[in-house]
Amino acid sequence: MAGQCHGGKAMKVLTIAGNSVRLLFRDRSNIFFVLILPIVLILVIGLMFGGAFTPRVGVVLVDDGPSAADLAGRLDSTEGIDVVRVGSEEDARLQVRRNQVDAALIVPDGYDATLAAGDVVTLAFITTPDANAFEVQTLLDTSVAEHAAAIRAGRFAADVTGVGVSAATEQAVAIRADLPVVTIAAEGGAGGEAVGQFGFGAVNNLVLFVFITALTSSTALIQARQLGVSRRMFSTPTSAGTIIAGETLGRFLVTLLQALFIVIASALLFGVKWGDPLGAAMIVTGFSLVGTGAGMLIGSTFSNAEQAGGLSVFFSLVLAALGGAMVPLELFGDTVPIGRQLIEQDRVL
Repeated sequence: MAGQCHGGKAMKVLTIAGNSVRLLFRDRSNIFFVLILPIVLILVIGLMFGGAFTPRVGVVLVDDGPSAADLAGRLDSTEGIDVVRVGSEEDARLQVRRNQVDAALIVPDGYDATLAAGDVVTLAFITTPDANAFEVQTLLDTSVAEHAAAIRAGRFAADVTGVGVSAATEQAVAIRADLPVVTIAAEGGAGGEAVGQFGFGAVNNLVLFVFITALTSSTALIQARQLGVSRRMFSTPTSAGTIIAGETLGRFLVTLLQALFIVIASALLFGVKWGDPLGAAMIVTGFSLVGTGAGMLIGSTFSNAEQAGGLSVFFSLVLAALGGAMVPLELFGDTVPIGRQLIEQDRVL
């Protein structure tokens, strides 16, 4: 008897959940907003912003000595960036703020003379808190580190042999050019696979639309109360827990179905790689549960379906923006900035 009772409750939960899913997709407009619109936005965002991008770096370097020439040559030959010569530090800062260049490297006046005297030189690196800042900094650090190694070798040779620092540095640079180089071939990102042209749009739209769908589906709960559906279910031999479980499962299935559709469609149509299947499934399931809980909270709190639907869309968009699903978080500082915030770091040679 106990097994039959539990089996009957499970069937009621599944029936209520199935009715919730059918009710949602009975409206043809929901099919467009839940399934078609996310894929269209992934396509548009990928075509507009997902292509190959080469950061532009403004370099302020007015000296023409051998050390400055070596640094300039290494920067010009750095793969992955386009070097643009800028006349002054003020112009470099202005171009970074106006997004004319993605970063700037400031080499102070008297660079060769300072190095020849054995003094320390500080190079200023200026950028903005965006997605490319770390990549640009890493590439510049590599080139500057190779240049600094030649300078240290020249100073060591000058101390040992008594030759001038400039001549010893030139010799060190010439010798270093003939030495074998160890190269590291990196494939893709941290997970070993490239994100791809449509990858960022797919991830962002999955988070955004799953949360919007979860919150706006709360209106069905309100409509069920307004139309007396909930009272009729309570009049049957069905417990409140069974009804709540069925309604919750129905909203969870809707969000999970939408998430799975976005994952599968983006992978088949655009070649988006979602990484480890088990890990991706756990994250998608967890986020669907979060959205379902938020939707059930709104549906049980509000009494007006139109008000709940409007506020659900508004809060979904605001939270998506603040959470990085619409704009990368690295574009924000401690508070929302006015203009472009500059990040300055020094490299000591």
